[in-house]
Amino acid sequence: MRRSKEAPSGLVYHSFTPKGLAKHLEKQKTAPDHLKDFFCLDESHRSITDYCPGVGVGPKAPTKTQGIFVSDAADHEDEQRCTGFNGIKSMEDLIQSNRPITTVQVTRFSDATLITISASHALGDLFAIKAIFQGWASSLHGNPPAPFEELGRDPFKAYGPGGHLATDDVLSDSPSLPPGWRVYGALDKARMLSNTMWDFKIAYPEKTVSPKYVFLPYAKMESLEATAKLDLAKLEERQKQEGVDVKGSLNVGRSNVFYAWLLKHNHAHLPRDKMCAPVTISNLRVKPPAGMKARSNDFPNNPWYGGTTVVALPYIKAGELMDMPLGELALYIRDGTEAATTPENVRRLLSFKIHHDLWARPSGKIYFWSPPDYRWSGLSDWRLIKFHDFDMTPARLDGTGEEVGLSAINCHMLLAGSQRYRWVCMGEADGGIWVYGVTSEAEWKHPRGFGQYTHLKKQRTSKL
Repeated sequence: MRRSKEAPSGLVYHSFTPKGLAKHLEKQKTAPDHLKDFFCLDESHRSITDYCPGVGVGPKAPTKTQGIFVSDAADHEDEQRCTGFNGIKSMEDLIQSNRPITTVQVTRFSDATLITISASHALGDLFAIKAIFQGWASSLHGNPPAPFEELGRDPFKAYGPGGHLATDDVLSDSPSLPPGWRVYGALDKARMLSNTMWDFKIAYPEKTVSPKYVFLPYAKMESLEATAKLDLAKLEERQKQEGVDVKGSLNVGRSNVFYAWLLKHNHAHLPRDKMCAPVTISNLRVKPPAGMKARSNDFPNNPWYGGTTVVALPYIKAGELMDMPLGELALYIRDGTEAATTPENVRRLLSFKIHHDLWARPSGKIYFWSPPDYRWSGLSDWRLIKFHDFDMTPARLDGTGEEVGLSAINCHMLLAGSQRYRWVCMGEADGGIWVYGVTSEAEWKHPRGFGQYTHLKKQRTSKL
């Protein structure tokens, strides 16, 4: 990736020619480990469970014995060494170096192998990561990966400054606000500073914030879905008795139910009158802005672009959120997401974000999806990627041909600031759903929240 004076964004991708790639691969033979595009680490002297206590293999694995559990993540230094040792650590390093935007690390433990893709979000979203794994698995089975078609095509360029699909005021000083978003003025900035200082220094100090994994077995998820279905049936009956015109049955998806369950857990510690601003992630490939159609030629025939964005749900008090039946909270999430992702609202959101975030000339203004003193919580749902479907069996070193299974999904982020209040539903593996979250001990330990479950602690080892 390089800076560019011609590209509207100010950034361009550079791709190797066959000759250039041959030279690069030759240099890779003598490159130090931290600069290798593909790096292998041998940790076969220890178990994967020693690395992360929630991950295990066989009948005694936590996924087979614990029900819902919360697990410590790996120690930060260990995580960096075993996953992203050869990864780019910052945007500036990516732009100034000759390194690729994506690297791979394979770490072999005594009972499992950890495969890590390190990538900047500038490459694309999870569909880009999916394409990498699909191409890799396909190649292992002797089939070529899908070709890179229309690699330089930007599907959202038309929504930027001067684009024919942009909102009329995209070049103005104050473009239209998407639902739930606001640009901070002087008073908002002062409140934001005060609230941040209180949050980070007194209420939930950064030293108490930590990443952990939550495992939710399929049986529990199915029970939650059944509860939500019953809640909505009761709501329908109540609405009919009150004379409300109900058009069809009320239905919610698994993602809505899961997020409702998560919100009840990570808001349990808050005062009842605390205003909250939950957000989720919408896929613009499925919910495109006005002027585009999903699954059509409006999008390039490749996944190498970012097609996801933050969607703000309606504000809600913590007490109201906690009191709502699970099904009704899931319906609140579904309805809020649908309202915010109408084609016109998505176009407004896309133009708004391009206006403020264009890398070459950002607006410099502070904007957010809520007032500065509201508590926010964001979820990204990766289940559509279906990591468990990738068959890496031909890569086995022992030659047995025994099918390779997925035991867990691991992730971590590199951000300039705090990672607090971010949640990722990473996908399904070993009989349940894996969730990654970063938040304070007040949330992890609250008895009405995650404190009610078994916590698997990382065994600290001596550095002597």
